[in-house]
This record gives sequence, C-alpha cells and structure tokens, in this order.
Amino acid sequence: YEVAQVLRTFERLHMLMKAANTSFFMGNLREARNAFHDALGLFTLVDNSKAIGIANNNLGNVMLTMYRTMKRTAMPTLFGLSSCALIQEGCTYFKHSIDTGEEAIERINQEEGFTENYLIFMQQLSNRYFNRALFLLTVRDDHPDPRGAEQQGRMDLCTCKDMDREVVDNGDREGFKGDKDVYFELLLGRIKGILLLMKMGYEDEWGIDELFDGARTALVSALENPNHTLFRDLEPAGQMQRLDSALIEYYLMLAARDVDDEYPPREEFFGESV
Repeated sequence: YEVAQVLRTFERLHMLMKAANTSFFMGNLREARNAFHDALGLFTLVDNSKAIGIANNNLGNVMLTMYRTMKRTAMPTLFGLSSCALIQEGCTYFKHSIDTGEEAIERINQEEGFTENYLIFMQQLSNRYFNRALFLLTVRDDHPDPRGAEQQGRMDLCTCKDMDREVVDNGDREGFKGDKDVYFELLLGRIKGILLLMKMGYEDEWGIDELFDGARTALVSALENPNHTLFRDLEPAGQMQRLDSALIEYYLMLAARDVDDEYPPREEFFGESV
C-alpha cells in the first residue's frame, strides 16, 4: 500500500510540473502559479530538497512575470495580490531556492569534493542567483528597501558570473563539459536577461559582448555536426536567427541611446529661472 501511495504521489507530481510548465509558457500565470504551488507542497511532503529548490525558483520566476504584467497593464492587483505582496512572495521563494541550493552544494562538496556533480549543482545554483537578480532589479522601485534590493541584485549578478566562469574554467579538468545545447541556451538566457536590465536603464556591468562571443562560439561548434542536439527541435537557421535577433536588439538599443545622448529631451534645454 505504501509503495502504491508513493507511486501515485510521484505520478501526480509529474503531472503537476508538466501542467505548470505548459501553463507558464502559454502565459496562463494563474494556473502556473497554482500548479507550482501544489507541486511545492507535495515536494515538501516527500522531503525532496532538490525538487523543493526547483519549485521555489519556478515560483519566483512566476512572480516576476506577474509583476511585469501588472506594470504593463497598470493593474493594482493580480490574482488577489498587490505589488507589495507579490514582491514579498517572490523574495521568499528565491531565498528558499538559493538556501536549499547552497545547502546541497555544500553537502556535495563535503561528500564528493570538487566533482562533476558539484559543477552541475553549481550551474543550477548560478541560475537561481541570476533569476533573483533579475527579480530584485526589476521590482526595485516598488520594493520596501529599493537601495537594498538593488545592492542585493547587483551582488547576485556578480555571484552568478563568478559561478559561470568557475564552471567553464574547471569543466574540462573535472570531465564536465555539459551539453552544448544546454550551454547555448544558458548564454542566450543570460543575454536576454541583461538586455532587459539595460532597457530598464541599468549599465552593462556583466559584459554582454562576452556572452555574445560565447554563444556564437557554441553555435559555430555545433554547426560542425548536423545531428547536434542543439538542432533537435530547431534547424540551424532557426538557432542562428535567435542569436541574430538578440544581437540586433542589442545594437538597436545602443543606437537609440546614442540618439538620446545627441538629442536630449526638450525639457533639458529649458530649466526654470532662478
């Protein structure tokens, strides 16, 4: 009976996570939030710390998307949450996600040392720091402590960048190279995140050109093999177009900034008389 009950629990978890991811990518935030929340409850019930961290991270990402939706539509609340309550929930989810990740990587380090498994977990933890950075820097103006939110967000970006570099620098030595399609998606995700921050007025403290170079190198390497996993769901031309699209977006943004610097808004020319 207990084995059957455990199997039913994991079957339900699989269905919940599949439904949550589908709802999120289809833009159904209410269903995504509810499904991820239910999954978190079940993961907590079976005491699966890795899955608990993943569910918390996903819920944090849902909170970020909900916040952007509220700002774009000027809605005072969304699904019964005010921006203040939404920010509080998001901060809690990301904190739990990072805390569980730090505990896991510390445990692996003590049990195995600097192994391939350690690097895999480090990359996952790096993603969580990056996601929290995007969240905090996006919600900064509505955060109870705007300065603290920005400082923490910038620190998280630095932590993420250091972890990414450590994984790449030590990957070959430890036998961890990762899937090239995963690495390309990782770099493209970093690029899109940095572009969003730049659109909000933040400076490029990461060095987005370095990310573009890395993504281009990964793509060129993959093109040498027509059966590469990177082209499993999208043809080479499609993957090239994704990278080109991000690059065009970047250069258009730079051009717009140059125009703004050369032709400031009219009110900047006419100040009030003393």
